[in-house]
Parts: sequence; structure tokens; C-alpha cells
Amino acid sequence: MHNTRRVLFLIILLVSNSADAIVNIEKINTVDDNKPFQGELDFDLSRVSGNSQIQSTSLGSRFQWNNMATQFLVVKYDYAESLGVKNTDKSFMHYRFINNAKTAGSWETFLQFEKNEFKDLKLRSLLGGGLWFQLLQKNRQSHAKLGLGVFHSKEELKPNVGELIYENLNRLNIYFTYQYKVNNGIKFLSTTYYQPDIENTADYRALEQLSFEFNVLTDLVYYITLDVSYDNKPFNALKKDDSSYKSGIKFRF
Repeated sequence: MHNTRRVLFLIILLVSNSADAIVNIEKINTVDDNKPFQGELDFDLSRVSGNSQIQSTSLGSRFQWNNMATQFLVVKYDYAESLGVKNTDKSFMHYRFINNAKTAGSWETFLQFEKNEFKDLKLRSLLGGGLWFQLLQKNRQSHAKLGLGVFHSKEELKPNVGELIYENLNRLNIYFTYQYKVNNGIKFLSTTYYQPDIENTADYRALEQLSFEFNVLTDLVYYITLDVSYDNKPFNALKKDDSSYKSGIKFRF
């Protein structure tokens, strides 16, 4: 009976609802760094029929290599329809190199690409780097980290068919993250980003993400995330603030 309940619970999680979410790289960068290689695969599928016709799919993967430095690659794709009309189509790729990741502080560099059809974003390319500092670490149960850096962003925006607008920006990248492990199977994480334009600090973006994870099985993890983001000067009269909720499962190996 216990095993049957566990299987039913996993089936429910497989079809859990998923909202439009912002990828938090610091959440991805909190796995065990003692293994030379590790990875994660996550999949969310949601479908509602009857009075409402909604379906959504989310695919994600992460691969990480650890030695004297840590490197990881993240790829994600989200797609959704409502009443047969597409309302989400976005993709994301992030690569990061972290020098001496096991120390109390060091430097990092990253490369990122993303697309989001429903935010008029044909392509955003980022290249950046910076320093990070471990502020708190208590028996690996809890830790806090502060990151200070800069990145160059090139954006191709498509407000109308046949029209392209290009923007090149340099932004500061300031983040603070705090993680608390209740035990080996349950943890909470909070991350805050602040990214002002270097030449015009009145143009800034901010993000707060809260997440909760617990191990259903040794390598199967259920997660919930809540994102609240703010863009002080959004493109093409888009809303300044976004909030989203997402839940799902991921398999670690």
C-alpha cells in the first residue's frame, strides 16, 4: 500500500501545473560539488480539457563538471497553448565557469542565450563575469553568498513582423543567495538579483526567487519555486512586474 501511494503521488507530480518562470542560476548551482560529474533532467507536462483547453510543456537539463574549477551547462525550453493558441514559447542556455568553487571566494564568468516570443525577444546574448564571496557556511547546513560583477547584453527585439530593434547594454550584476538545509532531503533557497544599467542606473531589473525542494526518492526531487521580477524600463509597453509559480520533478544522476 505504501508503494502504491508513492507511485500515485509521483504521477500527480508529473502533471503538476507550471507557470512562466525566470531561471535562477544560483538555485541550479547548489548541488553536491564532490562528484566529478553530475546532472539533472526535469520535465513538466500539464493538460486541462473541458471548459478550458490548456496544455503546457517544460523541458530542462543541467550538466556539471567539478575539479579544480566548476563548470556547468543549463538548457531549458517552455511551450504552452490555450484554446489551441500558443501563448508561451521560450528557450534558454547558460554556461558558467567558476574558479576554485570550493573556496570562500573567487571569480566566475558566464555566457548566456535566451529567446522569448511573447516578450518580443528574438535573441538576448550575455557575456559577463565577476567575483563572489561566501558570507556564511555552517556545517554545510546553511550558507550565504554575495556576487558582484558585470555583463554585456545584446538584445534583438521584434515588436512587429519584419521589424528588428537592437540594444546593447552593460549592466552590473549583484546577487545575494541564502540556502538552508533542514536535512539531506529538504532545503530552502532564497536568491535576490539587482541589475542596473551602468550608464543609466534608473534602468534596472530585479528578481526575488524562493524555492523549496525535497527528495521523493534518492535521485528524484520535487520542487516548488515562486518568482517575483521587476523591470523598471520594459520594452514596448510591457508590464514592469511579473510573478510566477512553478512546481515539478527532476531526476539527478
